[in-house]
Amino acid sequence: MSRIETRPLQENLGTEVLNIDLSGLDDETFSLVRQAWQRDPLLLFRRQSLTEEDLLAFSKRFGSLDLDTIKDINTDDPAADDRNPELFFVSNLHFDDGSKVGGLSNDEVVWHTDLIFRANPASGSIFYGVEMPKDTAKTSFCNMAHAYRTLPDELRRAVDGKRARCKYGTEAPLSSFMRQNVNKNFRRETASAEETEAIDRRTPEVVHDMVLENAATGERSLYLSPNHTTAIENLSNKDGRELFDALMDHALRPENIYSHDWRNGDVLLWDNTRLLHQREAFSGRIPRLAKRTTVYMDPAYFAVPKPAKENAAT
Repeated sequence: MSRIETRPLQENLGTEVLNIDLSGLDDETFSLVRQAWQRDPLLLFRRQSLTEEDLLAFSKRFGSLDLDTIKDINTDDPAADDRNPELFFVSNLHFDDGSKVGGLSNDEVVWHTDLIFRANPASGSIFYGVEMPKDTAKTSFCNMAHAYRTLPDELRRAVDGKRARCKYGTEAPLSSFMRQNVNKNFRRETASAEETEAIDRRTPEVVHDMVLENAATGERSLYLSPNHTTAIENLSNKDGRELFDALMDHALRPENIYSHDWRNGDVLLWDNTRLLHQREAFSGRIPRLAKRTTVYMDPAYFAVPKPAKENAAT
């Protein structure tokens, strides 16, 4: 296959790849898919019917998979330890014994980028919608590469070279919006103070560059997350908050945002180094089930946050 058929989801974000079965891509077609993901941080494939083995095999062609998300933050299901740790279930369903099938239930999930609270985060998310309600529980994405390209010169100069401190589930976010909505900051429910302390030990504060660059393409993007950022290095809280809020106000303009109305069988690939995303709340009476992998992306093709040894907070 010398080319793949695509169509845009909207002007500034999102590409649908047509007539491809992700369960059996040959090497040439996979290379074309990877090139499409380089060009656009959000890819959509519809009408997929994937086994868990299919999803894992496809995901691993991009890089190794994150193994720590379930145990650290995302579910209180005791059966999770017996599952493949490379798969994360996103669901509001329960097993017959009342335990949860997956995490993130049906509440609002505020704007964020996945796993920025890790020193060396896996940044590619591959999300397979198995049972997805229509016209509700939409997921919205914000193109942070386009946001960077369109920054006013003064704001670009202000953010270039800056580094942000990030902490999982912080109760002291830098963002003005999140400071007023700390209750919306996702943090895994814990059964004891000891469990909370164990999660905090596994997720110490880290530091990340606020602008990332893809070495292969030269594309630059804003890399930040309002629910996990606690400070900007070398700026006072006041100055850091003003800069962070200005960046978010610019990024969250309508022309940077695409909202996805899910269908069963949708697979979305998103690059967390170039996107924020959020999910709207929905009725807990409506069943929803998805399966996700998170990939350590290959720096030969994609921007990646710096290795952990360069990003530990001091």
